Amino acid sequence: MIAYLDIAKRLLKKFKAYRISQIPREENEKADALSKLASATTSIRSKAIPVAHLTKPSTAEPEEIIIAEIRPSPGDWTYPLRKYLEENILPEDAVEAKRIRYRSARYTILRGELYRRGFSKVLQRCISGEKTGEILRSIHSGVCGNHTGGKSLAHKILRQGFYWPTLFAEAQQFAESCETCQRVANDIRRPPELLRSLTSPWPFAMWGLDLIGPMPTGTKGGAKHAIVAVDYFTKWAEAEALVHITEANTTSFVKKNIIYRFGIPSIIITDNGTQFDNKKFREMCEEFKIANYYASPAHPQTNGQTEAVNKVIKHTLKAKLEAKKGGWADKLPEVLWAYRTTVRSSTGETPFALAFGTEAVIPAETTFTSPRVQLYSPEHNIDMLQQNLDELEEIRDAAQVRNSAYQQRAARYYNSHVRERRFQLGDLVLRRVSPNTKDKSSGSLADKWEGPYIIKRIAGHGAYMIARPEGSLVPRPCNAQYLKIFYP
Repeated sequence: MIAYLDIAKRLLKKFKAYRISQIPREENEKADALSKLASATTSIRSKAIPVAHLTKPSTAEPEEIIIAEIRPSPGDWTYPLRKYLEENILPEDAVEAKRIRYRSARYTILRGELYRRGFSKVLQRCISGEKTGEILRSIHSGVCGNHTGGKSLAHKILRQGFYWPTLFAEAQQFAESCETCQRVANDIRRPPELLRSLTSPWPFAMWGLDLIGPMPTGTKGGAKHAIVAVDYFTKWAEAEALVHITEANTTSFVKKNIIYRFGIPSIIITDNGTQFDNKKFREMCEEFKIANYYASPAHPQTNGQTEAVNKVIKHTLKAKLEAKKGGWADKLPEVLWAYRTTVRSSTGETPFALAFGTEAVIPAETTFTSPRVQLYSPEHNIDMLQQNLDELEEIRDAAQVRNSAYQQRAARYYNSHVRERRFQLGDLVLRRVSPNTKDKSSGSLADKWEGPYIIKRIAGHGAYMIARPEGSLVPRPCNAQYLKIFYP
């Protein structure tokens, strides 16, 4: 009651004169009845008596509302423009003052907000501070966002009527650092390193090994794969059909088709498959003092010579077999014969001639009697073969020169498409998802990049040793073709 008395005293002071009279209870029946209704425990439902429910006591002091105009701070990019447009105040620096006066022609104040007149005749609200990040996030990855690129994101923000001076740079940085965008980005097709060609110093010194398959199950023996070996100098190819890919089969193939036939090679290049990367195969290489080089995972270009021969073999098999694909194992020797007796564009000679110093006799020569078959003389044959062998060294030198010129032409074309991409120790990178690591449950919507990984060692020639975040090292080097910088 004291609070009510205080309010009454304050109100009475506003009157010039007043008189307080005491009314007996019997003469104040209506007020007395209302006071009793107010203290009743049951709710009042009578329509004749209006009831107002107060959310707070009528004696409570009204809340003091402070209305403050939020003005940009001097560090805000909009501050000097607003000062000039609203108060005609320019910075003390003459150069800055001239710049503000020039820029202000494209700005105006509407309803207390700074707007910029865009070239598209659209007024763009000028944004500063934390709101820029909120707008970038909303338009890029919000409900209506489509994770667009930096430039497209900036244009979209402009079309929505917002502007700040560093919009394009911030939009580009925001889009690049979006983890979702980095993981689903398209593959990088342009090569990151200049082409490095491999050259063999002499015939049968350097061999490349690879597998073809799975192929249609063979009609004889059930072979489903083929192992292929190519000599980097003569381009001579060896191949054998396999029912199963095992370390015993690959080791036996190298001994039987390379070592026992052409001698011990200096180098063998293979992929990282377990059929080559195993104890038995490594022991064989150590026994014969053969250097065994492994290509980077998922980077067949390292063993490009063998990959090229694989394409020729598969193409020729398709043409020869037509509808009877199961007979590929029987046709494989014929395909090899055709390949060995065909001039290779890189050397200008046939693999057979570079290997043995003379051309092989093919069926067309015996069927239609070629000049050398027609003029064949057993008495002079040995002398002519010896002359061919005397000339062979010169032919091989010329073939090597042509091969080098061919590699240079290929390198010029390849290098014209290179966009160098190099990494430093400690860089965070994403690795392209391989078929072995792809999330099968996501189907075509699976991420294209995985990681991040850490660059631990630069292996050279575009290859890097990478480690997982917890520190475990990935066993094989990864080519830069399948890496890209991760922006955290």
